[in-house]
Amino acid sequence: MSVASENAGVRAARLFVLLSGGVLAGMVQLAILPSQTQMAEHFSNQGDGALIAQYVTAIAAPTMAFGAPLIGWLASRVGKRPVLLLSALLFAVFGALGAVAPDLWTLLATRVILGLAAAGFGTMAITYIGDYYTGERRDRMIGWYAVVGGAGSFVTLLAAGSLADVGGWRVPFALYLIGFLVFALAIPVISKATDREVVQEAGSDTSIRGAMGLYVLIVLIAIVMYMVTMQGPFLLKEDGITSQSSTSMIISMTTVGSMAGAYLFGLINPKLGFRGVLALTWASLGVGSVGFALTNGVSTLAIFAGLTGIGAGLMQPLTQSAVLNAVPSAAHARAIGLAVGCIFLGQFLHPLVLQPLREAVGFQDAFIWMGAAALIAVAITMLWRLRSPAHPAPASS
Repeated sequence: MSVASENAGVRAARLFVLLSGGVLAGMVQLAILPSQTQMAEHFSNQGDGALIAQYVTAIAAPTMAFGAPLIGWLASRVGKRPVLLLSALLFAVFGALGAVAPDLWTLLATRVILGLAAAGFGTMAITYIGDYYTGERRDRMIGWYAVVGGAGSFVTLLAAGSLADVGGWRVPFALYLIGFLVFALAIPVISKATDREVVQEAGSDTSIRGAMGLYVLIVLIAIVMYMVTMQGPFLLKEDGITSQSSTSMIISMTTVGSMAGAYLFGLINPKLGFRGVLALTWASLGVGSVGFALTNGVSTLAIFAGLTGIGAGLMQPLTQSAVLNAVPSAAHARAIGLAVGCIFLGQFLHPLVLQPLREAVGFQDAFIWMGAAALIAVAITMLWRLRSPAHPAPASS
């Protein structure tokens, strides 16, 4: 839909709302990550405090993985606007309730609902970007969605650490109150017209079959792209890097690289097309993973970690833009819900895939094997591109 005739302030406020989806998704875990040790101490009388704290942090990930597709389906029935608004409201309420949860089970329940809310808001935000923008501008906006999400992750980590130092592990839950601001801004700037479109398009094509191959691709890339963030600290410890500050600096470069990759997407996608950017994505992940395994210096490790981050940053806008192109507009909400879910599904599957590989060959060779698999994917993608160089045609809206 066109936004050219609207007030510039309305357009800016709407863009803030939509781009905040990546920030809210990142906050789910990062807002309480710095206070995990304090949380572990608090729950130590109920068992393994460290394990409990990790469960509290991680329980939202599978919820987001399996909840996003369901939320996309719900939006196709009741409309995107009510789902987006309700998601922002639930994010604020149940996120902040963690600060006053009287027991562990209540806290876990709030985290489950928080994950659903974040998945719902992120899914609707990307879907709305597909509604309000078209062509190369839409691709740039999807890239900026990931850039802003990465920047928000940095700010969230800094703020959460400071709040935990001042007031303990419960205080950072107040950061989730930003959902109220997003909710209030969204009410006047998110159009009700798209809800009417749900009814108008009820008899039109809502198939997502055109994106099925993309969903498999997203899961495969996601499994590889979490190598450094999830396995990196263990490999660093094995290599003798035990400083927490050094480990944090190296791993944080994946976020820096992700922001750079997401920004680059809007610049290179018109020139390289889907297959070209996909090959670059696999190459970044492959070279980054192999390089991370074969080097020891902190600065060099940081460079290779950043390279894997570039691949991750390219993947999200590339695949989400392709999904929007592959399905009719009436199916956008369902299709993006599945795409978002596939990213978290890959994160969920990553340790299950890596455990047998790691036990068979060790941490270092596991990185090399996964990197080699990504480089093989580069060759396959380039052959595919040479055989069929034309860009995939967007689905009709």
